[in-house]
Amino acid sequence: MSCRAVMRLPYTYRCRMATQASDCKHIINFFNYFRMMYCSIDIDDKATEVLFMLLFSFICVAFLWLMSFSIGTYYSPVLKIISLKLHMNEYLAGVTFLAFGNCSPEIIANLMPVRADAPIFTITVGNTLAIILLSGGTVCFLRPFRMNGHSTLRDLLFLLLGVEVLRFVMIKEGAVTLGEGIVLFLIYVVYVAINIADLALLRYYIRKLRRELEYLESLTPQPIKEINAKLRKLISWEEQDDIGIKDTTKYRRSRDTGNHFSNMTSSGYFVTPIPERRSEHVDYESNRTALYDSENPRNLQLFTEFLQSLNPVDPEAWQLGGWSNRIYLIARCPLVFVLQLFIPVVDYEKVKHGWSKLLNCTQIVTNPFVVITLVHSGVSSVYKSWHITLDFSVSMWSPFLTVPLAIVIFLHSRTDVPPSYHHLFIILTFFSSMVTLWLAVTELEVLSEIVGIVFNLSESFMAVTFEAVSNATPDIIANYQLALQGYGRMAFAAIIGGPVFAILVSMSLAFIFNHRVREVGANSWVYGDLGDNCYLFLVITIVTTMWWSATFNFHARRSAGVFLWLVYLQFLLYAVCVEWDLVHEFSRDQHFKPI
Repeated sequence: MSCRAVMRLPYTYRCRMATQASDCKHIINFFNYFRMMYCSIDIDDKATEVLFMLLFSFICVAFLWLMSFSIGTYYSPVLKIISLKLHMNEYLAGVTFLAFGNCSPEIIANLMPVRADAPIFTITVGNTLAIILLSGGTVCFLRPFRMNGHSTLRDLLFLLLGVEVLRFVMIKEGAVTLGEGIVLFLIYVVYVAINIADLALLRYYIRKLRRELEYLESLTPQPIKEINAKLRKLISWEEQDDIGIKDTTKYRRSRDTGNHFSNMTSSGYFVTPIPERRSEHVDYESNRTALYDSENPRNLQLFTEFLQSLNPVDPEAWQLGGWSNRIYLIARCPLVFVLQLFIPVVDYEKVKHGWSKLLNCTQIVTNPFVVITLVHSGVSSVYKSWHITLDFSVSMWSPFLTVPLAIVIFLHSRTDVPPSYHHLFIILTFFSSMVTLWLAVTELEVLSEIVGIVFNLSESFMAVTFEAVSNATPDIIANYQLALQGYGRMAFAAIIGGPVFAILVSMSLAFIFNHRVREVGANSWVYGDLGDNCYLFLVITIVTTMWWSATFNFHARRSAGVFLWLVYLQFLLYAVCVEWDLVHEFSRDQHFKPI
């Protein structure tokens, strides 16, 4: 029985049916909202039901903020450090780590029960459209920059290849096979290998060009024109190879005062400003040792530092912000405090790289315990009420390993300088921030599904509108923040690389591990009613993005951002008209042979 049929029953029967209908049991994550509404609270009229939908909207806003804070405070600094340690450039970091981080919640969601019978082709391609058009439009509008031309064209063509192969697999006769899922995955492996080879070739030619310059400068007389031409080329290539930790003090202060949007649009909303010069790099080694003095006691101001690190109100933001910003800082305190308790900060821009001796030592214990508990509980999915039952059967053993380790690190480390192994805390920060994003994204997925059921909206429509926007929100937030911090190339690389990852890896893993999508006849519901609409608009998006990129000589302009927004608005218009039966979707009507 479909969970949508439950909404047609009288309110007195909904509790019993919502708890017994198997379809309703799939639309839950950490909270069983149907059981909460119709059993625990016992909603008995439409007005109360609508009020709860408004409450769920506020909860969605809280989850969106949770994603924004986790990305800005924990995930983005870790991404920069990993890219620096692995000697990547901005573009390679964008199409690999940032794309993986942005799309990994989507992979998990595709394998969850809530999407066991969902039109995952429509969902994936709809999410891809939202990422390219909304996130790409936002980055181009707020922070115009010089794109990496050949890499952008290559990745757009790979995206076109991926969606064409995926569509062929979906619409051909017969069921999807395991081999076809593996082929999709291998295409992504080739894509990443080509990006790595491209970076290796770039650095080879940089070294070669430097040798040529040394030779030309040794000649008498020097060929000035040739030297200048090669110098311009060298500077351009070195900018593409740049991945230093950039100083974002100006961005943070404008954000804290609430003036960052007005500062970006001071030249006019539709006037593309002159691209800013390359940001100054942070001397992260000086930040690490800024407070170090060998004569200081090892535990100098231990508890003062601990309490300051746990303060959920940013003192600088409080001092610079107005009354509305201070209300916002107070309102978010509970969630910030909970995150600070178990997620360590590793940020090369901060003094001591965010090291807080006592807090970090406690996080060695609390972080694995919380992460293992959340993941294990989510996998086991045991419900005795309207919320999941936390399972401590595995996490209860983690302190036997982490407590001795925390004691050793406490005895070895100092308060005025982080230890040499402080960068290993990145592992804890990365996995805990990914679990936080997964929790927020999956709850948004469930909430949007419930809103669609209550208001009798089709699953395909919800997938390409509300769910697509909510799933793309972490990408929009991460790319928007990186672009404003001066990492425009990394952000735009992730805008293209993320959809390539989602279409090839997310769908291939669904084909490999979800046996239901490989059944005969599954193509119709996996493809979805709006599958062709999403496919055609994605092809239009890829082609027109290549067109305006070449037309603008690979300079991202505000007009390009507005154009991308308008394309998405047109896509939504088609989706709404199909939902209201004003127009027919592009796909053909399904014909079933009589039994």
